[in-house]
Amino acid sequence: MSRYRVVPAIVTLLAGFITSVLLILNKYSLESFVWIVLLVMVCFFVASWLVVYALNRLADKMEEEQKEEENIDQDEDIPDIDLDNIDSIEGVDGKDFDYSDFGDE
Repeated sequence: MSRYRVVPAIVTLLAGFITSVLLILNKYSLESFVWIVLLVMVCFFVASWLVVYALNRLADKMEEEQKEEENIDQDEDIPDIDLDNIDSIEGVDGKDFDYSDFGDE
């Protein structure tokens, strides 16, 4: 889903409004007025869609990098345990493990 989907419409309408005001103040004829406004609105619509496309790609790339950084941070927090030599770890008695310590008997 596009994050900036309303931007082309807003930019196009704003460009059309400003162009219309300027053309009315300069007293252009109706035929040239319509063609100029149409051309300006089409150009700004296309340009704004290109900007939105670039912004979406940039935002997706930044989001993906952020997720990768979070995954790396989570992986670093988990220590590697050598299960073959678990008895050599201080405070771990693997051979003396008793299930009765958990209350299920």
